[in-house]
Amino acid sequence: NAGAYGICESCHDPIEADRLLADPLVRFCVDHLSDRERRAHEDDMVLAAAIQNRLLPARTASIPGWEADYAYRAAGPVGGDYCELATLDDGRSLFLAVGDVSGKGVAASLLMTHLNAILRSLFSLPLPLPEIVSRANRVFCEATLSSHYATLACGRMGRGTSVELCNAGHCSPLLVRESRIDRLEPSGLPLGLFCQSEYTAEQVSLSPGETLVLYSDGVTEAQNADGDEYGMERLTGTLALNRHLGPAKLSQAVLDGVSAFRAGAPPSDDLTLLAIRRVA
Repeated sequence: NAGAYGICESCHDPIEADRLLADPLVRFCVDHLSDRERRAHEDDMVLAAAIQNRLLPARTASIPGWEADYAYRAAGPVGGDYCELATLDDGRSLFLAVGDVSGKGVAASLLMTHLNAILRSLFSLPLPLPEIVSRANRVFCEATLSSHYATLACGRMGRGTSVELCNAGHCSPLLVRESRIDRLEPSGLPLGLFCQSEYTAEQVSLSPGETLVLYSDGVTEAQNADGDEYGMERLTGTLALNRHLGPAKLSQAVLDGVSAFRAGAPPSDDLTLLAIRRVA
């Protein structure tokens, strides 16, 4: 009522938004914490980073005919990107996903952890992929502030030649073929916008040697010191140049390309890239 909510009692500037979301009763911005409070805050961030790292999946996964790998780099101690790579049905199928929660910092990492828990409770169920995403959307929507949402691209494949893909407002996955790179546009709204949103899936067929790439906007929107973005053209160029590499080396080639482009500029967002390659 007095208009003092979210205002540092020392400098009278706004307190960091992610800290307010985590604890609405904080009274000081980070710059004006006491030494003891600052050490406690740093300890909390270290613990949060360790917990988040434990939520990441195993680096590689494979089933007959397919192999996958991913790269994940948080811009700070904790991040808001979601990455999943899981073997299901006793090694007969794979579930993979890349997502991005709106915002940055602690608040985004809390929402990412929530999304992680929701999807891990769903993706092993014998449900159609669109139903899994629809259920995840309802749970995420009901438990999240209206100002927050998450984009998600996820897929599932077995021992066939195709990937079942569902995209809820996420960056367009890229299909790296022998002679071209196809963009697969999203078909649904991000999670958390409307609780009753419905989703569809498409079957994407891959030939041996072709790779499907999911990524977050931390890749394409990475900036150098001049404020220029890495962009889709550079990403597709790097993928085309390295199309014959396996998932791990292909992911590393993109990371190296982004790092060289930034040329020492600090990362502005989390970066995630996941590659799944058909090998037979």
